[in-house]
Amino acid sequence: MAFLGQEEQLRDFQDRFRFLYLGLGIAFFLLLSRLVFLQILRGDQMRQFSEDNRIKRVKIEAPRGMILDRNRKLLVDNRPAFDLEVVPQYLRESKQADAVISTLAKIIRIPEADIREVLERAKGQPSFIPVKIKTDLTRDEVAEIESRKIDMPGVSVEQEIKRTHVHGEIGAHLLGYIGEVSAQELPRLNKNGLRYKLGDTTGKFGLEKEMEDVLRGLDGEKLVEVDALGRIKLSREKGSGFVVGAQNENTGQPGKNLVLTIDQDLQATAVEAFGDKIGSVVAVDPSTGQILAMISRPSFDPTEFSRGIPSAVWQKLLANDNHPLRDKTVQDHYPPGSTFKVITAIAGLEEGVIDERTTFRCTGTLKIGNRPFHCHLKHGHGEVNVVQAITKSCDIFFYRLSQKLESVDLIAKWAWHMGLGKKTGVPIAREVPGLIPTEEWKRKRFGQDWIEGETPLVAIGQSYLLTTAIQLANAYASVANGGILYRPYVVKAIETYDGQVLKEFTPEILDKTGLKPKTKELVLKGLWGVINQPGGTGYFQRLPGMDFVGKTGTVQVMRLSADKVFNKCESFRFKDRHNAMFAGFAPVDDPKIAVAVIGEHACHGASGAAPIARTIIKRYLEKHFPDQYGPEAVAKRLASIGQSPSVYVPKGARSEEDDIVANDDLSPVAPQAPAATQEIHSP
Repeated sequence: MAFLGQEEQLRDFQDRFRFLYLGLGIAFFLLLSRLVFLQILRGDQMRQFSEDNRIKRVKIEAPRGMILDRNRKLLVDNRPAFDLEVVPQYLRESKQADAVISTLAKIIRIPEADIREVLERAKGQPSFIPVKIKTDLTRDEVAEIESRKIDMPGVSVEQEIKRTHVHGEIGAHLLGYIGEVSAQELPRLNKNGLRYKLGDTTGKFGLEKEMEDVLRGLDGEKLVEVDALGRIKLSREKGSGFVVGAQNENTGQPGKNLVLTIDQDLQATAVEAFGDKIGSVVAVDPSTGQILAMISRPSFDPTEFSRGIPSAVWQKLLANDNHPLRDKTVQDHYPPGSTFKVITAIAGLEEGVIDERTTFRCTGTLKIGNRPFHCHLKHGHGEVNVVQAITKSCDIFFYRLSQKLESVDLIAKWAWHMGLGKKTGVPIAREVPGLIPTEEWKRKRFGQDWIEGETPLVAIGQSYLLTTAIQLANAYASVANGGILYRPYVVKAIETYDGQVLKEFTPEILDKTGLKPKTKELVLKGLWGVINQPGGTGYFQRLPGMDFVGKTGTVQVMRLSADKVFNKCESFRFKDRHNAMFAGFAPVDDPKIAVAVIGEHACHGASGAAPIARTIIKRYLEKHFPDQYGPEAVAKRLASIGQSPSVYVPKGARSEEDDIVANDDLSPVAPQAPAATQEIHSP
């Protein structure tokens, strides 16, 4: 019986074993099937996954093109910088995470809490993507991190390229800056087949933005072998990252260089001459339209933007009432004041309503309708012709001239010929057009007809008139060359990274209406008198032997009652002081350079703007034409005619305070056209 019982139990176990064998068979079949699937059917893909775990793709950032001045002085360059990066995936898998963060905090001198905060903010992205903890590591920090890296999984030092402005804030608005690509910018940047991704940099402002497709290179990459913790394995021979196959390394393509028309020495001279004033300077070559100098003040250092500007610095720039982020050469427009009288004179001469014999009597006041219009010289200039009116900046002459012109539209016609009231076309973003009013413009803008009393204000550069510094410089360049208007340009050539010229830019004529010889002669005589004739509003800024000519301007920024219009400007609140304007060129018979200066709240064109232009012109002529305008050449030429190269200025002497429009308190200034909306550019 016992034997039969054991036999039955054995049969029961044998039945169970069948199920066990069946289960093992199914499991083996599934395992075998999975192996076949992974090793044979998906073998290539799995092998790639394995390689991806072993191999790390390291970007080789292509150097951005350099920017040089006309004399090939380096303006913007690239320099290596080192960043500390952490791969969260490896840090989280390590039991030493807290120790690693503590060690890093001590090395880079950043609180542990700040490092944890950066890592916390990065939790929304895949954990294998490196997180940048600190940029611009010092050499000591790099050395210490590298020496301890074996104990810090996921930690690495990566080399990046830092955009460096060699001369700091000089020319910052023209050159611009770069910054990291934002998610909102990606669709626009990549629409032409470019390969931008988050973390890349792009031009944000100035030439860096406008010439992005030229300056940007094509990044390369190399494949390096890493260990299980993501650390690059070192080559035994060189101690550097082990590259997996030379054929797998793509070094990329560097960006192209820009050679500008700008003269860096002239830029530095302009900044030094400007001092702590607020405003802008533009200098151009009258024979080509090349921009020789372009400065906006106050400024900023673009180098700070290239690697992420600190929040405190950014907030300080935004809070500055003088708007250092704004390019005042093209983005701000102002009434031109008496610098515009030259345009009114040209309109009168070209339209034939006055000639060299025409005179008007200035008694200091002219009544038009029931409204008195004042001259800046309280008791008047007496009988003056067009040359004397420009030299002495006689308001009454131009009031009377405006009455003889049939319409304000004739003034507008010649202003447009000289490039005012419209964009110049310079390749710089956000240029504003300014404004030259016409009868039709006023009807469209205000729904009102033009009235007789508005034209005299336009004739002396006030009312609705608005111009930019670059327009003013270009207009005077056109006066200098006889009426040929060029498009200003700032890029002279595009070159490969090793200096091979790919493209050269040439002058482009926008308007060649030209001036009658007599018109040019009379206008130039008037401008010569401003600087070189006793009684001229800029007489104490003359440059003996250089035939420096130009026109001063002093423009009210607020309405003044008749009893205050002759008060000393310096006694006003700073923001209520007049703007100082100047535009001129040299030498008068063969112009080499034209300059426009706008000094916000600098009070007088003769003292707040003309000295800056004088310094710039003197520096340019001495540097580029030493045989004619160097100190020795000038002294020799003046000695031959019995003159001295020095300018005698009596103690306490000052020029007449020209262009101040004295509007009676009961007759308000015509409403101004809206000023340009301020634009702030995020880094």
